Amino acid sequence: MSNEQAWQRIRDIAELAVGARTRIAGTLLQTPLRRVLPNSMPDQGLEVWLKMECCQVSGSFKARGATHFLSRLMEGSAPKGVITYSSGNHGRALSEAAARRDLPAAVVAPSTIDAVKAEAVRGAGAELVLVGPTTDERRQKAEEMAQERDWVVVPPFDHDWIMAGQGTIVLEAIEQLGKTPDHLWLPVGGGGLSAGCAAVARVHAPDCQIHVVEPEGSDALARSLDAGEHRRCEIPRSEADGLLPQSVGLGNWQVLSAAGVISHRISDADLLSSLRILHHQNGVGAEPSGACSITPLLTSSVGEPSETHVAVVSGGNVARDRLQRLLASS
Repeated sequence: MSNEQAWQRIRDIAELAVGARTRIAGTLLQTPLRRVLPNSMPDQGLEVWLKMECCQVSGSFKARGATHFLSRLMEGSAPKGVITYSSGNHGRALSEAAARRDLPAAVVAPSTIDAVKAEAVRGAGAELVLVGPTTDERRQKAEEMAQERDWVVVPPFDHDWIMAGQGTIVLEAIEQLGKTPDHLWLPVGGGGLSAGCAAVARVHAPDCQIHVVEPEGSDALARSLDAGEHRRCEIPRSEADGLLPQSVGLGNWQVLSAAGVISHRISDADLLSSLRILHHQNGVGAEPSGACSITPLLTSSVGEPSETHVAVVSGGNVARDRLQRLLASS
């Protein structure tokens, strides 16, 4: 894809996101912005806001993309059912979105899925199928099942409808702030959130610096940006279990590589430190994956006091015993 084509795609996703706000309104929450307590950061003069996607009923931003995708899909003939592959949050979001439309749904997840996420998928009435730990295994199984059943695969991140749904976060944040932020901080897994938000920010906040944050052990985007081409991380590892794809989606990569994002890698030690600061000092109930984007701001000196930062904090789906273990670790 040429740079001109990539920029056209960015503009198209930004336009889709404007329409997506109307499509998801009344179904999903407009999540609040919450300011980080200055004394919980090394740079105490920074103005840092959290976009609280952990407040969504499904516990994460994934509800935006899944709900928007189904809204678009249902404009045609209703599918027999929908299926996805997910580490948990997208699976829960799709299960709940499908239940609202009385659609049969299935989720292919890793055998290591958090118990809270597994229970939520089943609780929404969806079938949960467990396979190996890699994204490739989950995608292959989902595609096989979809072909057998004549169902539609709803991808977790690599689709313009998904990206546009996630990109509504930026439109909301600008409206809530009453201005465009100087910096936008986004976690990266498969790239649906980061690409969708980057596309919207490039069109609606062109001077905003876009930061993408990955665990050191799951850094497919950073490797791709370093190499200037789409790369993989064959064996991703991190406590951020929602951010462990072997690669960002190809479409997501095309958007992110053209959008001029600033890449950050974080250690699991810093991630867990950030998680503790969110929980103990700010009362924010994020899971490890959801604390990724804010970690550089909570654990190091970043930025100028006069600048405004917005970080997307997501993921409220984690088993209590695991969370207690992570919060107690040092």
